[in-house]
Amino acid sequence: MDDLLKKYLEGDTNRIENRDVFEWIRQSDKNEQKFKALRRLHDIAIWRDDAVVGPVVREKVQKRNVSVFIRIAAACILAMALFYFYQQVSDSDTEWIVGQSDAGMQEMSVPTGQNAELVLDDGTNVWLNSKSTLVFPSRFTGTERVVQLSGEGYFDVAHDSGRPFKVETQQYSIEVLGTEFNVRAYEGSQLFETSLLKGSVIVRSVQTSEDLYLKPNERAIGKDSKLNITSFNKDEFLWREGILFIDDKSIYEILPVLEQYFDTKFIIEENSVEKHKKYTGKFRIQDGVEHILNVLQIQNKFSYKMYQEDKTIIIK
Repeated sequence: MDDLLKKYLEGDTNRIENRDVFEWIRQSDKNEQKFKALRRLHDIAIWRDDAVVGPVVREKVQKRNVSVFIRIAAACILAMALFYFYQQVSDSDTEWIVGQSDAGMQEMSVPTGQNAELVLDDGTNVWLNSKSTLVFPSRFTGTERVVQLSGEGYFDVAHDSGRPFKVETQQYSIEVLGTEFNVRAYEGSQLFETSLLKGSVIVRSVQTSEDLYLKPNERAIGKDSKLNITSFNKDEFLWREGILFIDDKSIYEILPVLEQYFDTKFIIEENSVEKHKKYTGKFRIQDGVEHILNVLQIQNKFSYKMYQEDKTIIIK
């Protein structure tokens, strides 16, 4: 078991081996404590030689920092494991069952600051980001494979030429046969995004029936029932590994993202920060919102005060 744990901590295990690790942890408190101790030692080893504190502001990232972030990605799988560990495993060995919705559908909801992976009945892999919910059937029947998403999900769809796979959101639907793509459609937000990595998809507006065909490395952005195509950076999807990637964004663009991950409301006092300064870099989500703010302070001289009772942070 020690060899498997070492392999797991290095991020080299497959889904079946991950399941074996989770089941071993569940067997006893002693196993859980051993796992946590090994995890702490592994984290220390990662950070011993290179201490990465946050983003580089519009500057070239040094090679050694890039290598550190690659190693961080493997370590962040541990945070996902802690989420998986407390879920109920179904008899089919393919799903992480966390709830039952109407009409016999299954429902997975991911809490703030977490992410999770599940495998659907057809073999499709889905990763769900913070504050996201997926409704899906325990078994796909009929001529379509349909799921409903609120929030952000990354889909690696199993090919089935006879049954299209469809992701439905409040304002748009995405239809594919077999492909890899990311959907961002949080409830209450007017912004919708579908980013295609492999294959092809059709994005359709529920209100206008407008169709948009995407090719790999293209993103559909929907706003006010209008669809447009743009490009994207694949590092945006490092959230699946517990890493928040910021790409040339101002603090006014960053704070809404932090609100999503940390269930916090920000208030910016007038003229407290430079509106046009841009940030690029990566953070481990598990390091918390204060760590991110402290790093941003290095390049943008502001102060902040936290009010725990109503989860509000005022930028001064």
